[in-house]
Amino acid sequence: MTLAFSESSPGDAKEQPGRTTEVPFVRKDDRFYFTNVVFLVESTLFRVPKHVFVNESDVFRQMFELPVPDGVEVDGCSDERPLRLDLIKQDDFKQLLKALLPDPRNPQNNPKSPSDWISVLKLSTMWDFARIKTQAIGSLKSLTMDPIDKICLARDYHVTEWIVPTMNDLAKRKEPIGMKDVEKIGIELGLRIAAIREGIVYTAGNSNYNGNHQSPAVGARDASNIDFTRAIEALLSWDPDVLSRSKP
Repeated sequence: MTLAFSESSPGDAKEQPGRTTEVPFVRKDDRFYFTNVVFLVESTLFRVPKHVFVNESDVFRQMFELPVPDGVEVDGCSDERPLRLDLIKQDDFKQLLKALLPDPRNPQNNPKSPSDWISVLKLSTMWDFARIKTQAIGSLKSLTMDPIDKICLARDYHVTEWIVPTMNDLAKRKEPIGMKDVEKIGIELGLRIAAIREGIVYTAGNSNYNGNHQSPAVGARDASNIDFTRAIEALLSWDPDVLSRSKP
């Protein structure tokens, strides 16, 4: 079956069944001829455009550019021969796909919660999706997160711009460093942050850093108006590996 268009009315498509047009040579367009790839993640198949992975990820581009012997079926070419992504969680992969192939008509289907974007951050870091990682970092920055969890993300996925501001938030926090915190960030970093938190001093006349005259008292701690940035930067300058050693 061939669809024929008259030159006088290009929008008028007419079906002409049984008629074929002889084409001496057919080529594949360099840009708009897409190939799909099939991934198997846990027990689910995903069939997605291959060029998205080639264009966005150095890891997948290098893998897909490996030479393939003639007559050999490559992994990912069909449902029967998928490309297995072992040790990857199905939901993490689905969130990455949502970021790579967003739904413009239904934005609610795109990543939106912290857990969604953490999945995207995790896999985009693992597979070197630089643009998607930047997007995940920006999205997580605008969402409310526990500073302990954010420090762990900064450490695990090399988000250096989060380290000082998030440690500052933790130093300002009313609640002390507890056992659950230490289980996540390790005892060394926990003690270092605790020392910074306890580094509040009062200037002459019993005034705090903001010039408000007050005397120390037992009760709820309020350091919300104190900036610990310089103390944190000093810690990181003489011991830059303290964060990398913080994994329990």
